[in-house]
Amino acid sequence: MVAVEQLGVQIFNGLILGLIFVLIASGLSLIFGVLGVINFAHGDLLVVGTYSAWAASKATGSFFLGVAVATVVVAAIGLLIERSMLQFTYTRSPILQFLLTLGIAEILREGVQIIWGRQNKIFQLPDWGTGSVDLVLFSYPVYRLFVIAVTLIILLGLYLFLNRTDIGIVIRAASRDRDMTGALGVNVERVFIIVFVLGAALAGIAGALIGPIRSVSPTLGVDLLIPSFVVVIIGGLGSLRGSIIGGLIVGQILVLSSFFFSGFGRVLVFASMAVVLLLRPRGLYGREGMFD
Repeated sequence: MVAVEQLGVQIFNGLILGLIFVLIASGLSLIFGVLGVINFAHGDLLVVGTYSAWAASKATGSFFLGVAVATVVVAAIGLLIERSMLQFTYTRSPILQFLLTLGIAEILREGVQIIWGRQNKIFQLPDWGTGSVDLVLFSYPVYRLFVIAVTLIILLGLYLFLNRTDIGIVIRAASRDRDMTGALGVNVERVFIIVFVLGAALAGIAGALIGPIRSVSPTLGVDLLIPSFVVVIIGGLGSLRGSIIGGLIVGQILVLSSFFFSGFGRVLVFASMAVVLLLRPRGLYGREGMFD
């Protein structure tokens, strides 16, 4: 029975980690699918979200206000990045985009350390999230169940936004053929702004949610970004559905492998990526257009 309880807890832990990866990878896929940009600053936008949520929660005593502040702050930074720098690279070499987003990542990381220091911070659980819920076979922390519920709601909202709203339909059209979309009178530049800001906001939310689970540190973004890129590659570049499937796979591999074979988690993740690419070079849901 103990083994069953432990396994159940680990599966739920893998689900949480996988859903966090899904939020991060969804932002990456959204930005790549429409703008064609692989955003290497995405992980450090997440770190800004984590620190912003920590600071706001500590100052106000409200975790929900902290999440709101993190979302707004990271979305605003995303808007600044897109308008001041990234928009000038869309018609240029991808190498320029790579170097630019890599440089932005370093700036954000150093900025976090200048503002909040280099020492790790402890993000306290909100009072309402400190208990556990009896799930028959095992008990599980309230806060972690909250994270599962919130991420599922966000993903459902993202799906409805992209598939049931006029703006979402325009975004999907731009992901398939931006030139034709522009020729039909759509302001593609505005679409790019919305997409980048939305992708950044998803990173901010992911950072705020994982703060009380993981130690808050300036390198948190790097730790999460690499597996998130693996998620995107496994799922297929630009595929939202692929990001969801890939995130859940990677989350379970990392957690369950550490439970059964401590120390082999990342090896198995990269091995699974290699197998997927050998069988399906474009990933599980390699696409011709976004959200295929």
